[in-house]
Amino acid sequence: MIIGLLILATFVYAGFMIFSPASFKRTLWIAASFIVIAGSLIALILNDNYHWGMRQVSATRVQKLAPLQSKQRALGIKRLGTGSERVIVYRTADQPEKIQKTSTQSTTTTLKTSQSAQVKITTTHWAYRNHLAKVCFNLGKDNHQFASRHYTFQYPTTWHTITK
Repeated sequence: MIIGLLILATFVYAGFMIFSPASFKRTLWIAASFIVIAGSLIALILNDNYHWGMRQVSATRVQKLAPLQSKQRALGIKRLGTGSERVIVYRTADQPEKIQKTSTQSTTTTLKTSQSAQVKITTTHWAYRNHLAKVCFNLGKDNHQFASRHYTFQYPTTWHTITK
């Protein structure tokens, strides 16, 4: 809707600048359409850069962990590049045959010792704040755009992490 309003205001601005004779009415239409053009452009930039009209929505799920190789080797840590980034390799109790790993894009990982072995995955998405924001900015950004993910691994003291 913002883009449609921007196009319409541009045509009104150009039409009154080109075809209308000099008068107070012309000046008012030019000023009003210029304000609409500037406001629309500012709103589009704010939505694109700062997620204006959106809010963060988080969803959390907890899964039980299964040992990675043996009963003592629970989690694998792969260091990437210079070692400041890492990927955690793990298995869940739901799918023990499938090895899963964390992603490095917009992800934080925390390792804690605990009584039970589980991973808590909190995923955050951007969602429109209300229906008006969705109508205005629907062409610019998708609803539920990925923002970040946080993994919290909890494992017993009998389990160890291995570095690959």
